[in-house]
Amino acid sequence: MGVTYFLLCCLSLAITAQAQDCSRPVGGPNMVLKDKDILLETFPDGTQVTFACEVGYISAGGSAISICQGGSWTPVRLKCERKNCGPIGEVENGNVDYPEGTEFGDRAVITCHDGFILVGKDKIYCQDKGWANRLPVCEVVSCDPPPAVADGTFKPVSESYSYRDVVQYSCQKGYTLNGSISASCSDDGTFQPAPPSCIMVRCSDPQVDNAELTEGSQRVYGYMATVTFKCKTGFMMTGANSQRCEINSQWSPPLSCKLITCKLPPTVENGSFSPNKTSYNYGEAVQYSCQKNYTLSGAKSVTCSDNGIFTPGPPTCILITCKLPPTIENGSFSPNKASYNYGEAVQYSCQKGYTLSGAKSVTCSDNGIFTPGPPTCILITCKLPPTIENGSFSPNKAFYNYGEAVQYSCQKGYTLSGAKSVTCSDNGIFTPGPPTCIRSTTPPTTTTTTTTTEPPTGNGETVKVMLIVLAVIGTSGICLLCAFCIYKKKRGSGRGGPDKEAPKSEEEVALS
Repeated sequence: MGVTYFLLCCLSLAITAQAQDCSRPVGGPNMVLKDKDILLETFPDGTQVTFACEVGYISAGGSAISICQGGSWTPVRLKCERKNCGPIGEVENGNVDYPEGTEFGDRAVITCHDGFILVGKDKIYCQDKGWANRLPVCEVVSCDPPPAVADGTFKPVSESYSYRDVVQYSCQKGYTLNGSISASCSDDGTFQPAPPSCIMVRCSDPQVDNAELTEGSQRVYGYMATVTFKCKTGFMMTGANSQRCEINSQWSPPLSCKLITCKLPPTVENGSFSPNKTSYNYGEAVQYSCQKNYTLSGAKSVTCSDNGIFTPGPPTCILITCKLPPTIENGSFSPNKASYNYGEAVQYSCQKGYTLSGAKSVTCSDNGIFTPGPPTCILITCKLPPTIENGSFSPNKAFYNYGEAVQYSCQKGYTLSGAKSVTCSDNGIFTPGPPTCIRSTTPPTTTTTTTTTEPPTGNGETVKVMLIVLAVIGTSGICLLCAFCIYKKKRGSGRGGPDKEAPKSEEEVALS
């Protein structure tokens, strides 16, 4: 009994499962349900439905039927492909293009050859039942006469014009054509470009501030009249220098003469310029200067010229140097080298026997020349040596050269005290100092001997002492000799007659 009940339950469950409804079926791509089935949402078990291809698609084989079995649908084998309309055909005097192809939804584009115009639609689409419209046609293009132009005309004149026929426009005297001089019959059956107009063009007398008219002057300025201007001195043309009378009776392009200005002039190393400002007008100048120890090479002043540039080019500042200073006769300078920097000095000196006349030292100055001028070496001379009382010197002349000597001598009865000879020295003075003449204390007979003896050249006081000693000794000897002579004479006379004369001594010979 239990087994039977179990089997009955299983059978009931199986029957219930087999009788389950199906939801709305989903077909393959590009297909839909047919007929009344398209309206239902649920389908009883065992229901059979049929699919069909969507609009624009056609069956490519396979079963279109699906059956609801136990809550699910059997597979649909139908395949749908996009409909192909194929070529639309040929268009005489035209072309047919298929940018996307010839299938459903694609388009055919029709164009005409040059000289032909399309009559009909230029695009046809592939639809479910084939191409939607019939082919257009390409007809020969023709144009009606172009529009008339006020105060003008065109040629040739005709009732009809073929494709690409051209007409030429012209204006009456005193009028100017504004627009294209010609038009042609285009592929849309109209003349292109649009017709011109004839207008009267008159430009006023041309005037440009700060400029002068140089070419093109005339009484009346009509269309396309051209004039040329030149800016006045100190001004510069910006852009073109000529203008033309345009169709609107205006001069074009506008001309302008602007005041010429220069930017800062070039800087120079080790130098500067003045004045220093943002800009300079035409003709304005700046002055360059160099730092100490440097000198300008080039133009000191540059001027803002008519091309907006300072001219001439900037100078340079070069270190001041001097070449060898001048040589001097009978002299030399030190140091002696190839060149000397600014401020450097050289010292001059003369050879022996010469003395400097002028500056001993000269300095390399800012003009590259040693200043002051070189000295000269002149021969050292002495004026007359000092005269001495009771004496004289020899030779006696106006002047004496360096190293030349004079000899002093005393008058009779005087003795020289000091240097007998003095020499012209390098300071222009005789050295040593002059001697003196002192009165002799010896008898006149001995004066010659005494005075002719050259005194020793030593200290003045020593010489005087020696002279005194010699004078005393000489005087004593003379006195003794005189006494001896008197004695001999008396002795001879006492014997009664003169004795035979005795030989004289050397001293007696000297005294006689």
